[in-house]
Amino acid sequence: MFNPLPEYPLKPGRLFSLFLFGWFILNIVQAVFTEIGNDESYYWVYSQFLDWGYFDHPPMVALVVKIGTLLAGNTTLGVRLVVILMQVLFLIVLYRLTGVEHTGQNIGLFFLTSFSVVMIQAYGFIATPDAPLLFFTVLFLWSYWYFLQSGNSTKGTLLMAFCMAGLMYSKYHGGLVIMLVFLSNPKLFRKPAFYLSVLIAIGLYLPHILWQVNNDFPSLKYHLVERSKGFRWSYFPDFLVNQLPVFNPFTLGAGVYVFFRRREKGPFERALKFLFAGLLIFFTFWNFKGRVEPHWTIAAAVPMIILIVREAAENIKLRRYLCKIVAPSLFLLLIARIFLMVDILPLRTEWHGDKQRVADLQAVAGDRPVVFTSGFQMPSKYRFYTGQEAHAMGALNYRNTQYDIWRFDENYWGQPVVLDFRNDTTAGKPTRSGRSLFRLEEVAAYQPYKRLRVIPVLPDSMFAAGREQVVTVTVVNPYQETYLIDHPSMPLEISLLFQVKKEGRFELEKVTTASTFECHEIAPGEKVSGHIRFLLPDIPPGEYPVYFAAGTPGVYPATLEKPVKMIFKND
Repeated sequence: MFNPLPEYPLKPGRLFSLFLFGWFILNIVQAVFTEIGNDESYYWVYSQFLDWGYFDHPPMVALVVKIGTLLAGNTTLGVRLVVILMQVLFLIVLYRLTGVEHTGQNIGLFFLTSFSVVMIQAYGFIATPDAPLLFFTVLFLWSYWYFLQSGNSTKGTLLMAFCMAGLMYSKYHGGLVIMLVFLSNPKLFRKPAFYLSVLIAIGLYLPHILWQVNNDFPSLKYHLVERSKGFRWSYFPDFLVNQLPVFNPFTLGAGVYVFFRRREKGPFERALKFLFAGLLIFFTFWNFKGRVEPHWTIAAAVPMIILIVREAAENIKLRRYLCKIVAPSLFLLLIARIFLMVDILPLRTEWHGDKQRVADLQAVAGDRPVVFTSGFQMPSKYRFYTGQEAHAMGALNYRNTQYDIWRFDENYWGQPVVLDFRNDTTAGKPTRSGRSLFRLEEVAAYQPYKRLRVIPVLPDSMFAAGREQVVTVTVVNPYQETYLIDHPSMPLEISLLFQVKKEGRFELEKVTTASTFECHEIAPGEKVSGHIRFLLPDIPPGEYPVYFAAGTPGVYPATLEKPVKMIFKND
């Protein structure tokens, strides 16, 4: 019978170790020579302030990065070291779960299939929550398999509980992995050991739950509410097309083929099929709530690889397909990895150039903190590469981040800082430094304003568009410092931001006001009242959500308050 895979002269154990060692070395080289990514630098800042939770994610990624930097320093290798080691263990356990005969051919099939999955390669060296998610997904499947094989033993119960907790501490999507596996086996719900395992896992997860409670559930609000941008039919084709580069279209095709062709053999394979199909189906329907990020489905790669390898070990046609169609894609992936390390393409990516840009910015800022008006990426990279203070202001035209919990900028009160307006070409002064062009403003004495509460007293009558209006407002100062309304560097400016629908999307339209207050400063924890005057834009009559936001001239306003409803009529 024709065999598309070569006969390996090495013993299977040595062959497996050789593949694994070569992969480990490749990821080490990649980690050293690839600049830190946007999210990686953000998670590195996480690791500098370890906690039981963060605005965007559970804390596992912070712990992973912290351990790596303790071993290899605050370098790109340090950030990624534990992720690289985790994937070595991931591949060992994943191979064991395939359950195929330990031969050179099956080892070749396993590594060919695993390495062909694009995001498996990426999360072999990129430090994001998806790397521990993959690691604990395979450990959870192994613990579930052991739980079934051991007849619901105490050891199996404890193993499954710890792996469930690890999954949930890695990423919230871990809860979906757990749910789909358990739903594949209704008999579990009649076993006391199953409930004990779940209770232990919840107990282990309790510190993160308490962190959410103490911080007013920021992650739930962000992922379930703030990320909901409305539905578009285009989300569905975008999602389906984006899955191709996540999994590799040729490998995903093999996975779909095996899913429909292969008869499941026992409850474990049924769980694999539930997990593979369930994740893809769930996130397909999640498009009704908002745009789905392509990599959210990556945990489906784990059952997909196991099912493909199991089937290929028995199916000569699938083996031929993997060798003739899937294998050549490994060459393309290798080239892509080289491009990540070497900046030879004309395309600008997050992996190229920011290290130099940060150095150019530091040449202007010196020892002064840099406050970025939007985005968590550059302040994180600035902190990583320079070791200097930086903060993400989080203006209203950008989402909240972990920086809004840390509130570093409150430590800069009264200090000279540099404001970086990033992509806002309407503000700041164009400043060239080295190879980079920035839009900056040098502030002699910084005064934060995001946490100021602007509470309007709206009249019962409707507002007439196109006419000047006067509204009474109260401004509350929650800071521990006295806020100066007529501050010499950053005086108070109150703006109204209307959510207006344009071309099917909601956009914020800013209206600046003129204000008068009963005094010129607000003591800590105190409030002052005053009046604001503004000319309403000429917009169609109706009810609009409007933010009353604090800010300072030349900088986009910010607020933590919810919008209020204002009814406009034509004059």
